[in-house]
Amino acid sequence: MTNNQIFPRINTPKVSELVYSILREKIISKEFAEGERLELDEICNHLGVSKTPIKEALSHLESEGLVRILPRSGTFVSNFSEIDIEDSFDVRRVLECFAVEIICNHASDAEIETLEKMVENLGKLANHPDIKEIYPDYLKLDHEFHRQMVLQTKNKRLQEAHERENLHAQMARIRYRSFERELDKAQNEHEKMILAIKERNVEKAVFEINSHLKRAKKSLLNDMNSVSPLKEEPRHK
Repeated sequence: MTNNQIFPRINTPKVSELVYSILREKIISKEFAEGERLELDEICNHLGVSKTPIKEALSHLESEGLVRILPRSGTFVSNFSEIDIEDSFDVRRVLECFAVEIICNHASDAEIETLEKMVENLGKLANHPDIKEIYPDYLKLDHEFHRQMVLQTKNKRLQEAHERENLHAQMARIRYRSFERELDKAQNEHEKMILAIKERNVEKAVFEINSHLKRAKKSLLNDMNSVSPLKEEPRHK
C-alpha cells in the first residue's frame, strides 16, 4: 500500500449495527418475549432495511446468546434457565474478582473516585421511599457500575466476556423481578467493596465482590423460582 492512496473517512455506523442496537434493546426490555419467533420480513418492513443487515445483526445477537437461530425453523429469543443464570453469575465472579485485583493495583485515584461516585448515587436511589419507582434507574446504574469496574482494567477481551455475562443477568433481573427487595444489603456490599478498593486492599476487595455476586445470584434464582418454576435443578447452592 502506498502513502498516496486515499480512503474515505467513515463516520456513520453500519446499518447492521443500528439494527443490532434496536433489536438488542427490544429483547432486553421484554418487548420481545422469551421464546418468541422473530419474523424477519416484519422487522425488515418496520425498519425499512433489507434482510442482509437484519441477518448480520441477528448473528451478533446469537453470539451474545440473546437469540437462537435454528436452520429451517427460524430465529427465536433465547430462554434463560436457572443453569444459564448460575453459569453467568459464576463466570462474572471470576471476571470481576480479577477486575478488582487489577483496579486495586493499577487504577488511578480519579478512576476509583468515579466508582465511588456511582456507589453514592446508588445509595441515594436505595434510600428512596418508593423502591418500585426508582428500581429501573437503580438497575441501570448498578449494571453500569459493574461494567465500569471492568472497563477500568483496560482489558478488551475481559470487557467483551463480561458484557455478555452481565447482560444475561440484567435481562433475568428485568424479566423475573418487579423490584429488588434487598437494596439495603446490595448497597452495604457496594460500600464495603469500594472501601476496599480505595484502600487498595486486593484480598478484601476480591472477598467483597465475590460475596456480593454470590448473594445476588441466590436472590435472583429465588425470584425465578417464585415467578416461573423451571424443571432444571440448580447445580450449586
